[in-house]
Amino acid sequence: MVKRIMGLILTGTMIMSLLACGKADTDTAKTTQSDSNSSISSSSEDASNSEGDVITFTFAEHVADIENQAPQVYAVVQEFMKQNPDIKIEMTGAAQDEHTQKIKLASQSDSLPDLFYSLKGDADALAEAGMLADLSEDILNDQEFVDGFLPGMLSVMEKDGAIYGLPAEIFCNGIWYNKALFDQCGLEIPVTYEDLMNCVKVFNENGIVPMARGTKDVWSSWSLMTMHCRYGFFDHIDGILSGTDKWLNDDYLRFYEKLQDMAEQGTFPDNASSIGYWEATEMFLGGQAAMFDSGAWDTKKFDESDLKDSIGFWWGPTFEDGVGNQEISMKAPSHPYCVSAKTKKEDPEKYQAIIKFLKFYYGPEGTEIIAAENQSVPVTRYEGEIDADKYPVFARVIERMNDDWESPDTCPNMKLPGQFETTYFESMVGVINGIYTPEEALQFLDDQTEAQGIINK
Repeated sequence: MVKRIMGLILTGTMIMSLLACGKADTDTAKTTQSDSNSSISSSSEDASNSEGDVITFTFAEHVADIENQAPQVYAVVQEFMKQNPDIKIEMTGAAQDEHTQKIKLASQSDSLPDLFYSLKGDADALAEAGMLADLSEDILNDQEFVDGFLPGMLSVMEKDGAIYGLPAEIFCNGIWYNKALFDQCGLEIPVTYEDLMNCVKVFNENGIVPMARGTKDVWSSWSLMTMHCRYGFFDHIDGILSGTDKWLNDDYLRFYEKLQDMAEQGTFPDNASSIGYWEATEMFLGGQAAMFDSGAWDTKKFDESDLKDSIGFWWGPTFEDGVGNQEISMKAPSHPYCVSAKTKKEDPEKYQAIIKFLKFYYGPEGTEIIAAENQSVPVTRYEGEIDADKYPVFARVIERMNDDWESPDTCPNMKLPGQFETTYFESMVGVINGIYTPEEALQFLDDQTEAQGIINK
């Protein structure tokens, strides 16, 4: 039996993956710990320490069905509570948009959950407002724990030497493909944009959807962000945010013209505007689509499917008219888990229970559960063995993670403050759906940059 060692997975400039960054269309689900339909609130109000010697803290996630949509998180929580019966974790889950809104409302009433997932831009604002706990003393004073993280992971919420959050996952954005459908049509996996458009033409001629996409969920734009990096995203964004550059520039315009071209050539389903991420996932798993824009968080689902021997992962096309290095991947830290400053101040015992959980989650035992048992690439070093015969999709993802394609330090959306992340997604989806021309989409971003007051002068 072939086995691959994953110790190298996480060495070098960065090797990273992602948890489901996605949003569920399902209603908020109930976990075994807590009724997720209840509003997110501070555990100082809803989760007291009065149950004997049991310490209880709340943990709010950004998916509705944690057990099925974030199985690695759920599994680590269950094992931690099994080993620590004196600590109870009340998990609540909600679809990403709903979760984000709940966190905002909770921050306004000073009732944040004890531990919670936050969008980076929102977390920055909460840190500036003094609402996030400074984890530095408990993290940086434990060198063995620090050394367990991959390079760059602890910088996601580092401000002036203080750490206000830890990465929930790794962004590993790309395009999944069904090799059997490529073989059926006599096609090779594309390398360039021209190769991709040839595949699109042939798939359409054979009644196969070239690339599954559901634009109802605007945030499912992962491979598009990686493509944008090949058109100088990071060459312009700092200037845009400081008011010295514009979204409507020649480099970005060429990228948005590619979005328009992909849509016009039939890359995406005819009903893309009426379906979301989950329907697109099922379209791909059902063998109706040859490719799918997503990331490593779908690995376990694909390894459990009938298509596991045929599914591969690709960073997306290179562009002849692109900017700079075209061999760009995405292996960067994602949005953070944060701890309420109120919890740290008012309930030190509970805060220490949270720190104990975080050290378990990111420590060797949690990493083993995440990687070996749930086929998810952790943000920490893992030197165990992965059975490539049993988990062929995961093995292929790891091959990509260990390739020599450079990754930026962060994903484009992580550079954008607050709700402007959604605005950015809307601009790309707007072009795909034919709502905007490329020029109109970029002008929309310039107008919104000013309207939302995000320019830092």
